[in-house]
Amino acid sequence: MQPAEKERSKESLYKDRVQSILQKHKRLILEPKNYMYGNNNEGERAAFNINQYASERAIIDRVIANQRNAVLGGMALSGLAFASLRYGPRTMIAKLNPEKLTKLNEIEARKGWIQKSLVFIFEAALSGLVGWQVGYSKVSSQNENSYDEIAKIPLIAGRSIVSDKVCPDMINLVHREIPRAFWENLNGNDESRSQDPQQWQAIRAFADNCIKRNAFEESYRKQSGLSSQTAVVVPEGGVPSNILLTMNKS
Repeated sequence: MQPAEKERSKESLYKDRVQSILQKHKRLILEPKNYMYGNNNEGERAAFNINQYASERAIIDRVIANQRNAVLGGMALSGLAFASLRYGPRTMIAKLNPEKLTKLNEIEARKGWIQKSLVFIFEAALSGLVGWQVGYSKVSSQNENSYDEIAKIPLIAGRSIVSDKVCPDMINLVHREIPRAFWENLNGNDESRSQDPQQWQAIRAFADNCIKRNAFEESYRKQSGLSSQTAVVVPEGGVPSNILLTMNKS
């Protein structure tokens, strides 16, 4: 097995590692006050200022809202499709040919409960499929935008809980645990191509941006005469995206 194919076969394992990292910090990210009132030391709680995390919170809230709206939109479309299938034809017939509708109602009344149940299940399944397909497409497009937004979190102004807590684990995963061969073949041939190259590119971009933030904070501390333990509030404008990575990716 070629190195690229070998790494492709491990993709699900790498996804599990990403999920475990996100699950580890999920509550902290969704409920930032835990950063202040949780099991953190007094120094962290004293340094916590919710306003310093406003830029990060805005991105996270926007991503969550986009995903929720996409799911709700799919559910609404399923309901609309079901109503159209079940009641649409009868409404049209009632307007065009009332006598025919009366005959259809008589036929419907003679059907047994099994026939009626099968018809109902078919209509529900078909409308659910329509809603899912449309909703899935919308969620997929939202995911593409969400990946890009999340990847840029380490570059934002102010402070970032995600950068403080998630970045160390993600940097270790992307640049130490996952071999270079995997990243080099994200868009390879059919045998080595990743199942979701855009998601992985966003994960790698996130880790790289974490490194950029670390480099910026280190430089900022030196220029300001701050200790290595002092939290840095990144100035307005955020971390320059062209800052050099200071980590060996090999």
